[in-house]
This record gives sequence, structure tokens and C-alpha cells, in this order.
Amino acid sequence: MIKVSLDRYRRQWPRVGAVLGMALAGASALTSGRMSDPRLFSTLNFGALLVHQYEEYVDPGWFPGQFNHGFLKSDQPRNYPLNPNSALCVNVPAAYTAYVAPILLPKVKWVGLGPVFFGFMQAAAHGVFIPRRAGDKYSPGFLASIFLHVPIGIRYIRALEKSQGITKGDVIGGLAFMAAIGSSGC
Repeated sequence: MIKVSLDRYRRQWPRVGAVLGMALAGASALTSGRMSDPRLFSTLNFGALLVHQYEEYVDPGWFPGQFNHGFLKSDQPRNYPLNPNSALCVNVPAAYTAYVAPILLPKVKWVGLGPVFFGFMQAAAHGVFIPRRAGDKYSPGFLASIFLHVPIGIRYIRALEKSQGITKGDVIGGLAFMAAIGSSGC
């Protein structure tokens, strides 16, 4: 039997998330006809987050060191200040909550727009800003952002416009929620 412990989960949470992402994709495929399009795309966006985190922390997985070195000028970029414990604390409770909220509350438009805008920001950050600051050509997290977050986000916005419409207040609320997600350290 597999021994479950916080220490083991701390080392394996991106892999556990990847398996959760696969289960989420399969469940979404089986139930897509019974979900509203905004809820479906919110679910897919959560799956994209799980792929994004796997790319950052497992394969290729060198995002923490890149971030510690390039942004925080750490003397120990392999393990300080972004380390397995801080990455777990930031990514699982904060990011999972932010990305699951629009699945549970699909009619609250700003709740769905926040993670969508955050995914767009991730594509820009991992595609341009982080590599430039770190002196690299690539930042782990970029491929998931550009190939998943961006197209899923575009489809989410289109589905929301078609089904409910989007107001200026929804956009402002979504931007504020995106800022809250970002300030949590996700």
C-alpha cells in the first residue's frame, strides 16, 4: 500500500495534479453535453492549469530555479525562496481554489474571467518577461499557457458573450480577481 504523507505529497503534487487533469479531461468529455459552455471551458481551464504546473515543476521543471535566479537573485536558486513547500502552498490551495470557483459558480462571470485573464498573463510572462529577465530563451509553463490557456480562454469569453453577455463591470471584476490570484503568488 502507498504510504500517504505531506512530505510525499509535497514532492509529488504536480504529478498528482497531472493525473487529476487527465481525469478531469475524461470527465469533461463524457459530460460536456450536460454542461453549459462557460462551465465546460472553466473546467478545461482548470485542466490547463494542472498541465501548466506539471510543465513548470516536473517536465522540464526548472521554473523554480529560473524564477529564484532571474527575479529574486537568490544565492541558492535550486531551493530558495521558491521551493517544494512554498510551491505547494501557493499552487494547490490558492490556484486550485481560483480555478475551481468558476466551475462551481458558472453564472458569476467575473469569477470565470479572473482565471482566464490570469492564463493570458501567464502566456506573456512565460513567453516574454521571465525568459528575458532570467536570460533564457524559454520558461517552463509557456507551452501550456500558449497552447491551452490562451485558446481555452478565448473560447470561454466567446461562450460567455453568447450565453450571458459580458459587461464592463464583469471585466473589471475579472481583472481584480486576476490581480488577487497573482498576489497570492500563483
